[in-house]
Amino acid sequence: MWSLGAFGRVQKCTRKTTNEERAVKIIDKAVMSDSEKVRMKYEIEILKNLNNPYIVRLYEVFEDDTAIFLITELCEGRELFDEITHRKKFSEMEAAIVTKQICRAMAYCHDKNVAHRDLKPENILIDPKQKGAIKVIDFGTSHVFDDNAP
Repeated sequence: MWSLGAFGRVQKCTRKTTNEERAVKIIDKAVMSDSEKVRMKYEIEILKNLNNPYIVRLYEVFEDDTAIFLITELCEGRELFDEITHRKKFSEMEAAIVTKQICRAMAYCHDKNVAHRDLKPENILIDPKQKGAIKVIDFGTSHVFDDNAP
């Protein structure tokens, strides 16, 4: 599971109607500046429009006076950085599989005119139990771009 650092925490939850396990990111609005709140809303709008097997899925957003609740798919496993450090090496085939998934995720984003802008091993989760399936996370610095811009 992944964390938000200073802004909040992530917990496992279950959707009652389907019994599906998901994650809820609980973001404390009191610790966010106005500009960070605007940035968070922008990130949410971007994630709402992305639906790809290699990108964390945002299902629902709730907000009250004190917090923002983001319901996402449950991503288990660990950051790619931690997996690399833990294993010490990847086989050429394992590295190729991970690289291909990252490229597919970024190609999808670019087709949707979204630039991630912070792609690094800490923002990629890998699940060894799922044959090295990855999920790109943290679209906090992402941006929608214009195809016609120079």
